[in-house]
Amino acid sequence: MRHWLARQRYLLDYTVAALARRRAKNLGLLGVYSALVFLVASTLLYTHALKREAAFLLQASPEVVVQKLTAGRHDLVPAAYVETLRGIRGVHRVEGRLWGYYFDPVVAANYTLMVPRDRTLAKGEVVIGSGIARARGAGVGDVIALRGHDGALHSLRVTEVLPAESDIVAADLLLLAESEYRSLFGIASDRFTDVALSVAHPREVRKVAEKALALLPDTRPVLREEILRTYDAVFDWREGIVLLLLVGALLAFVILAWEKASGLSADERREIGVL
Repeated sequence: MRHWLARQRYLLDYTVAALARRRAKNLGLLGVYSALVFLVASTLLYTHALKREAAFLLQASPEVVVQKLTAGRHDLVPAAYVETLRGIRGVHRVEGRLWGYYFDPVVAANYTLMVPRDRTLAKGEVVIGSGIARARGAGVGDVIALRGHDGALHSLRVTEVLPAESDIVAADLLLLAESEYRSLFGIASDRFTDVALSVAHPREVRKVAEKALALLPDTRPVLREEILRTYDAVFDWREGIVLLLLVGALLAFVILAWEKASGLSADERREIGVL
């Protein structure tokens, strides 16, 4: 047993010495190999993390979202549609939502504007995400000006900055009062962006969507599971693009390793024979 351990130690010492004689070459190969493994693993892990985070965030979203279509495009939903959807059996909550996008020429970025359901804001007040706070250099008590649909400026006082932990969904978010939102975009009081339906039983989600489409043929019910599949497809598509770009680097490394294996020197053949 002692002789076997000594033999293994001698072989290990010889291997380390052989690698040390070509330190730069071997360290270069190790560095390239490590970089490739790091890039591929990082892409896969990052995509998986995004998918998991999206699934976690969508757990609190409504089971069905009903959108009105006009000429195949998303249109505002009349308030009468909300009352019609409220009469579907199996739906325990129906709510018209107000949200949209605003391009800010000051920072050349798009904001997501939304009327919150879980808080009450007065006209002229706004809650902003930390990304907007950094871009505009704004904090609590500062005023942000947005230009409305008619060219008039709307001065909004920042009452809160959302924490940085919510940046994945709220970095570009502005929360406004309903009256402020309608005045900014010129939306009538009997119109909503879409309608959110909360279904009591998970097995009835598709049936509720079918009933909504039957009652309102000019609408498009969107299920939560369909949104999740869309996110998965988008993340998989972007992951595939990154991995495709890494194929060239991987092929170059394979060619380099092949050349190293096929072009052995006499000393390398002797070392392989010894080992």
